[in-house]
Amino acid sequence: MNLDHLLSIALEASLKASKAILNVKNDFKVWQKDDLSPLSSADLASNETLIEILSRSDIPICSEEKPISYDERKHLKHFWLIDPLDGTKGFIKGSDEYCILIALIEDQRPILSIIKQPSTDECFYAHKESKVYKNDTLLQKDESVFKAGEKTALVSVHHPNEKNQAFLDQNALETIKISSALKFKLLLEGKAGIYHRFESLHSWDIAAGDFLVNQNEGLMCDFNHMPLLYNQKSFLCPAFIALSKKENFHNIIL
Repeated sequence: MNLDHLLSIALEASLKASKAILNVKNDFKVWQKDDLSPLSSADLASNETLIEILSRSDIPICSEEKPISYDERKHLKHFWLIDPLDGTKGFIKGSDEYCILIALIEDQRPILSIIKQPSTDECFYAHKESKVYKNDTLLQKDESVFKAGEKTALVSVHHPNEKNQAFLDQNALETIKISSALKFKLLLEGKAGIYHRFESLHSWDIAAGDFLVNQNEGLMCDFNHMPLLYNQKSFLCPAFIALSKKENFHNIIL
């Protein structure tokens, strides 16, 4: 596979999907899905754009808004796994903490991914044979920033609970609240050291961040130190922990 070519297609898709979201940001409609989560016309506009452009690759596309059944997916060696607008709740409320997520899955693991934030035009991306880029520049790692952020954990705006709080307390962690997969952005830049999650998230929410964190010499895994798998029967993933620096795993009290 020509990963540079596929990354180029995915970057074009993320850029045009970003514009599609911003075009409707001030005039969008909202519906409720069967699982009671919100769906906006911005989600649909982004999804349509992503599918149109990624289809040039001739690789199947599994989207939050149009998932591929496991009966079909289990036979696929490669597929795109996308979330057209991660952070819909915040988007609807006027927050800028939402993003576009694109990952290319090979067998069970991501080998290329993009996190694009339309509101700031920031884009983090890489494939398995490249380093991580922020926009058009190699992502710079300031070790002093990473050291200062080691004891800072990222927590969800929408899902606080006692188990998460106990983990924060026993590891003496400070916290930053931020919505969506933009948590991974702070790990990549070293502004936070830890993102843990006991509640299940869908694979399209985390595959892109998983790849970028690991590619950036961080670590994302389950609580048994095993990699997460992204072509399972259920789209729901197990509890996980993500770290800005992989060597810090053994300092965490689980």
